[in-house]
Amino acid sequence: MSDSTFGVELLPTFTDSVKAWWGAVIPLTLGGVITFAIYGALRWPAQDLLDQGRTLEYIALDLTGLILAATASVPWYRYALAAADGRKVELGEPFVDPKRFFHQFVASFWFWAGVLLGIQYFAGIPSLFVVLLYAFHGYVVADDASKGGMMALGTSVRLTEGRRTGLFAVGGLLFIFNLFGMIAAGFPSLPLAARIGGAAAGLIVTSSITLVMGALLYRVFEKDLK
Repeated sequence: MSDSTFGVELLPTFTDSVKAWWGAVIPLTLGGVITFAIYGALRWPAQDLLDQGRTLEYIALDLTGLILAATASVPWYRYALAAADGRKVELGEPFVDPKRFFHQFVASFWFWAGVLLGIQYFAGIPSLFVVLLYAFHGYVVADDASKGGMMALGTSVRLTEGRRTGLFAVGGLLFIFNLFGMIAAGFPSLPLAARIGGAAAGLIVTSSITLVMGALLYRVFEKDLK
């Protein structure tokens, strides 16, 4: 399917994403494991708070987990960009400049605060606008394309301008794709540990491919913006 707004054909782009992911499968998997492990470490106790009816504490802990996980995802984004560019992925390269993590922390704080706040109103529709506006802030930070977290959010807004309807459609397709990654969770005959482990492994694979596809789109949008 060709989309003149994106300037790319989506199906070939997805195919290229899978190929690029496979060429950098180890670093991308490591990046995904680190990101999900940090979030999972706080998501579990947060769920206990929610089950106890301690909603405000749940929101605070869950938001903390989302922000910390997003901050730790800088290497994952760097690896995705390198894979999309066809460059050799250096495992230690994302840690050369610590400022990236600070910029990502600032951007992630406002991004996830906006998402969680939007969930509280109008059936969560405002959260969709937040995601569409700021979907590429992680790439902007990882690519050293801004001088701060807030500027990365602003750059993402400019990158998505005129493309948000198309991004909404693509995002919906990728959301379904990632649901397939968690298919192991839908087999009640499997032991709980196998279901959780299988779903986590599948999600890391599908989300890594999604991240690489986002990097390919980011490069197209970045070129148009320049």
